Amino acid sequence: MSDDFDDPTEHDGDEETVQLETVYANVVEWVDQWLLPRFARNPKTHKWDPQWFEYVEVVDRLEALWRSWEHFRLEGMTGMAVFFRDYLDPAMAVITSADGPFWQLGTLGARTVPEPWPSGTPDADLYTDR
Repeated sequence: MSDDFDDPTEHDGDEETVQLETVYANVVEWVDQWLLPRFARNPKTHKWDPQWFEYVEVVDRLEALWRSWEHFRLEGMTGMAVFFRDYLDPAMAVITSADGPFWQLGTLGARTVPEPWPSGTPDADLYTDR
């Protein structure tokens, strides 16, 4: 982990893009090293699957949380307060809720990753500009 930054900007033609060097290499590292040591809840009221990375929704939500954390950490403690209030608390409430992504996780460790909901094919009219 490093808080050091290389040149924070990259020039791409006329556009300037900012590249942030992240503290954690990826979402897995962030979950294992930052999130899980700090987020502990009653397992009778909250669900967590150690195989969280098998759930597409959970991966997407945690990836968004990690990226948000990487942004707000640079804003000091005020930024972290915003991160907790506006990002971490609501997202983790959804992820760990009894009817959230881990709803099929059994109390005895039995687990079933839910199948995605089916999607039909809409009429072509749906795709036309109005």
